[in-house]
Amino acid sequence: MSEVSNRSKQRMRSSKLTRTDSEPFEVRAHHLLCAICVRGGCDSPPAGRHLIDRLLKTIWQYPYVSLKITADIDLNRMHYLDLYTHRGQRSLPKNYEKRRDDYAGRRKDLETLRRLGIAPNTVLPAYLVYTILFRRAPTLEGICRSSSPASDAWPECPHARKGYYEKITGERSYSSKEITELGEALDGKGIWAIIRPRTREDMSAAKIASVTQIQKADRLFIRPHHLLCILCTADAQEPFIYDNLVELRKRMEDNPNIPVTLTEGCCMVCDPCFEYHPGENLCIRTHIKDQLRDLNMLEKLGLKPGDTLSARELYERIYARIGSLRDICAWGDELDTAPFWSPCGGWKSEYFEKARRENLIVKGGAK
Repeated sequence: MSEVSNRSKQRMRSSKLTRTDSEPFEVRAHHLLCAICVRGGCDSPPAGRHLIDRLLKTIWQYPYVSLKITADIDLNRMHYLDLYTHRGQRSLPKNYEKRRDDYAGRRKDLETLRRLGIAPNTVLPAYLVYTILFRRAPTLEGICRSSSPASDAWPECPHARKGYYEKITGERSYSSKEITELGEALDGKGIWAIIRPRTREDMSAAKIASVTQIQKADRLFIRPHHLLCILCTADAQEPFIYDNLVELRKRMEDNPNIPVTLTEGCCMVCDPCFEYHPGENLCIRTHIKDQLRDLNMLEKLGLKPGDTLSARELYERIYARIGSLRDICAWGDELDTAPFWSPCGGWKSEYFEKARRENLIVKGGAK
């Protein structure tokens, strides 16, 4: 892990992997699990160390790299009469016997895809893939490790019962505050064995610089749905180390007439966050769903990206046009169709109603 530990001290920057026109990195579904085992100490994954190291290196360089997750799903499209009676209407596909004999690997691929809740050849960012895997496949049971009687026809992976996988997935969860305080010290722990953590130095410097910018700015830049997050943290008086919600609220309370430009994408809130990629200006966890939240918010407010209003005017519109957090933060229907479309966990809180009653920010006056 020495090479990894050294790389964990580097800042996240742009590279050829981060370009929006970069081709997805293709990976067999169950090889995603092999990567976890390698991080847990396995030095001889069945897929081959070179293949898995390449996957790990790619994700380590860019946690939002697009992964095309595959399985040999079309092998069984050969008609049984062509296969077993040599009818001859259709030739066998290339490498058919080798592909057919990999039925155990195919099963692992499909079971991994089932746990992920996606179809073969789906493209997803690496960070999202592994957050789902850690939640839905905490062990190798039912994938690489079987509860069925031992069988020569269905051999287990020789590493399935050695604990490599569970050594990584079994790590405890860390709070946002802990992740920010620990930074690169999380390297090798849980998902941070796969995803490179942002460094403490980088986050601390970003916090100082971004707060200074907020204090001096004559115009604020805030993504639309963060205007609601600001209300949900209105009781907090001390700033958070992992975002700038409190600082922005107090700036607007002090001066409700300050112009606020509604920006699609990460904003003044985000700079110190452990999930913010400064090289690419994106949130590696919520990049997908937050775009919809922003656009839904703008639609409710009758505004468009880039519009600028005073903080007072913005919150007057918010209080008048948004019925509840459910409308934006839970999509209005509360459907949880996939982890990357999950409603915000705080949408049932009463913070929004409280802020509306108190006319927060509109009336001015920081607490």
